[in-house]
Amino acid sequence: MAGRLEGKVAFITGAARGQGRSHAVRLAQEGADIIAVDICRQIDTVPYPLATPQDLDQTVKEVEALDRRIVARQADVRDEAGLRAAFDAGVAELGPVDIVLANAGIAPMSLREPHEAWQDVIDVTNALPVDMVESVDVSNAILWLVSDDARYVTGITVPVDAGYTNKK
Repeated sequence: MAGRLEGKVAFITGAARGQGRSHAVRLAQEGADIIAVDICRQIDTVPYPLATPQDLDQTVKEVEALDRRIVARQADVRDEAGLRAAFDAGVAELGPVDIVLANAGIAPMSLREPHEAWQDVIDVTNALPVDMVESVDVSNAILWLVSDDARYVTGITVPVDAGYTNKK
């Protein structure tokens, strides 16, 4: 049985671990081939560890274990030429891109853990009885949005937040 994304190619930034890896694996489960990009090195101004080449290798292993093709490249999304080279290499091997997931980003940090600082200001508990949304839950929403099931869906926000938004 073909997946919802059979024959599609997805270009995903920040794909070496976390949410980006989750997107790559979930879309591959539905038949997409993946162009995976991540910086895979530390940035001096970021106080927490960024992804490594080994993390990107793990994403490759997980996608290939699903019998899908993947082209993975180290590239910084701030470097247009490097990002273009990674994109072009993927297109040359996998074909035209149908899906773009701009996932790469840097999380803000404070001296205290973010959840501690937020709790001083607002109630950050979810309406549903879960502590935190899992990466795959966001990936499932993205899967729906990039599939033909949502082909006429435009201009909306899809909060995947276990009901947190409803509590306001």
